[in-house]
Amino acid sequence: MKKFVAILSVFVLAAFVLCGCGGSFTGGGASEKKTLVSSEDITKNIEEFLGVSAGEPDGNVGNRKSTSESERKAAERLYEKYANGSEYSALGVTVLSETEFELKISGQDYASQNVEIVWENPNGKGKQVIIGASYDGSYGPYDESSLKQKATGAFESATGVATLMSVIDYVAANEAELSAKIDFDISFVFFGCGAYNSYGASVYVNKYLSANDRLDTLVMFDIDRLGGENMYMYSDETKTEHENFLRNVADSCGLAFGTLPANMPIIEGVYIEDVHYAHFGMFGDQAPFFQKDIPAIKFFSGYYGGFNLSDLEMSGTVNIGGTEQDTYTNLKAERPKYAEQGSDTATLIIESMLSSGFADTMTAARASKSDYTFWTKPLWAYLTVIFAIIALCVLLIVIVKHFEKKYPFVPQVKRMKIAVFGMDYETKNDEDIFIDIKKTGNPFDGY
Repeated sequence: MKKFVAILSVFVLAAFVLCGCGGSFTGGGASEKKTLVSSEDITKNIEEFLGVSAGEPDGNVGNRKSTSESERKAAERLYEKYANGSEYSALGVTVLSETEFELKISGQDYASQNVEIVWENPNGKGKQVIIGASYDGSYGPYDESSLKQKATGAFESATGVATLMSVIDYVAANEAELSAKIDFDISFVFFGCGAYNSYGASVYVNKYLSANDRLDTLVMFDIDRLGGENMYMYSDETKTEHENFLRNVADSCGLAFGTLPANMPIIEGVYIEDVHYAHFGMFGDQAPFFQKDIPAIKFFSGYYGGFNLSDLEMSGTVNIGGTEQDTYTNLKAERPKYAEQGSDTATLIIESMLSSGFADTMTAARASKSDYTFWTKPLWAYLTVIFAIIALCVLLIVIVKHFEKKYPFVPQVKRMKIAVFGMDYETKNDEDIFIDIKKTGNPFDGY
């Protein structure tokens, strides 16, 4: 029986390794969670952005479909807030820029808008940090029927917008403290057309940032989809210095951010150049920056504990992101953690920028970026998987052989006395005749 349990344990362990487990989480290094931006701040800003009122419980901003008039009005609302609000006068430049592009599948021209607010640090040394979030809705891009639906993109992407707005509020209210502690500028960008391959972010980094601007960008933070099961941060397929820095800060502040588990659902295709697969950590406005060798980190929520592609937001619930159910009413009822997660994300970004060694680490991260494109090409990826399977099989054989040696197989043999006419069956003597019965109903008898 011991050997059976040993073999079973090996197979359970192998299944555990193959299926993977949830990523590790930060937050254990502090007895109390640090908060620089409150959950109430996140709620206030999301309601302001969506235009929530007693008569409009889901807001009046519309679904903000990519390239639609609703999206343009949302951009203009953001521009007016930061260009004319007296509380933001210290922030400096506010720009509403057009991002025109041609959609290849239809051959038609479309236009979207980015809104950029720049805090020009009086003690800046020419470097900058970019913090961004898409403000358009992801329900029904280029589908005119979606204009009739009630979706307002509350989960995806207003939660990211509200978090970015809260970071801007903090910077505006603490401008003197920040300028005394950091030596770089901060650009806040609300990207349009994020639902279609992050076009707003792509145009921004490729058209509006010069080569020198890209070199002077320390890091880009992207915020999206808050309110899911857990919060995650993602920077690259390998460990990076900038993500490690933020994880150490998160741990010291008691903020829980997970790493992506080994069993993330993989999607075939090239979303990031030279990487011949994709997963949900790669999708977002950070991708165009990553492709220009700018250190980038994406903050997002979800449930990534298994292979089930349908459980992207919370385990055991129906997704609301990208559907007509993505309203503020449903967000509050079904994704109530959005405000706390927004608070944690804003706090982590601010605390990281204020931490000693931030600029140096971000600069070093650019220089130490791993070039793993050779290993992500399909042939080598397949060979790596095959090799891993073979190695696992060899390991299992070695383990089984070890237990076979430790617990040798000793079959239980039963003996049956043959009854002979004229002999006393019950009395034992040297002339008794026995036969061995080796076949049993259970192959593990005797263990």
